[in-house]
Amino acid sequence: MGKTAWVFPGQGSQAVGMGQTFLDNPEQLQAINRRLGFDLLDAMAAGSKEELQRTEVAQPAIVAHAASLAQAHAKTGATPDLVIGHSVGEYAALVVAGVIDLEEASVLVHERGKLMSEVKDGTMAAVIGMTDVDEAFHVTEKISASGNLVQIANYNCPGQFVISGHVDAVKQAETDLKEAGAKRVLPLNVSGAFHSSYMMPAATRFKDVLASSPFKPAAIGVVSNVDADVHTAPEKLKALLTEQLYASVRFEACVRKAIDAGVDTFIEFGPTSPLSGLIKRIDSKVTIKQATTLEEVAALGGEVRA
Repeated sequence: MGKTAWVFPGQGSQAVGMGQTFLDNPEQLQAINRRLGFDLLDAMAAGSKEELQRTEVAQPAIVAHAASLAQAHAKTGATPDLVIGHSVGEYAALVVAGVIDLEEASVLVHERGKLMSEVKDGTMAAVIGMTDVDEAFHVTEKISASGNLVQIANYNCPGQFVISGHVDAVKQAETDLKEAGAKRVLPLNVSGAFHSSYMMPAATRFKDVLASSPFKPAAIGVVSNVDADVHTAPEKLKALLTEQLYASVRFEACVRKAIDAGVDTFIEFGPTSPLSGLIKRIDSKVTIKQATTLEEVAALGGEVRA
């Protein structure tokens, strides 16, 4: 029997009403509220689309939702062989791996979101249908050399990546990448140029936040977005999480790393399931399952290897 990886989506996976699944079991989220100083469960269950798009709200909401679902599944005796998070989803992965508890993760990503949202004049766009990533890199390098920065932020799957940078540079890249072969370039509704060099000031400040966080060695291997390798050491994980703010998310390489390690089943826990389609495009032969509610966690039942 093959191995299983649990995966956790990042910002953009939030959805209005996502917290409804936890209204009957709010104890853990109420404890998180006391640490955050606002009602996260209320924002998750009744918050508007606009509220949930605020980075400092979206990030703890996504992490709390995804990690809570995975913890519920773990109570059945199920356990993954590896965990993978996409961007802020790595913090849900850390909770499942036993590195930090959910309260600590929620506080960290709330602070992370605040620091990221303070960096202005940036945006992101998804590039669809362009398989020549080297050419795309040359396009972004040429634009950056002329003034404002734009970089490849996420390597998601074959034919899909995300660019990030100054608003004007991203707009220029939309035109130039289409000329270079992209079928579509879709602006993303985000508050900044995440996973680009614009985030380095935020990373410097966030490093100090992480320094005092009580990380433990991971009981389950965490595949890092930064280098697509498996890590368990607390200080190394902290260093990678700092770098992750301005480094590219190498999600495709993370998935391939898991497959090379023997993983043939991926289970995505989150408010929605954007990673499942990416994984299927990376390798159509693997088994992919999703859980977005406690009811869907229950439906996984005995299908998941304990």
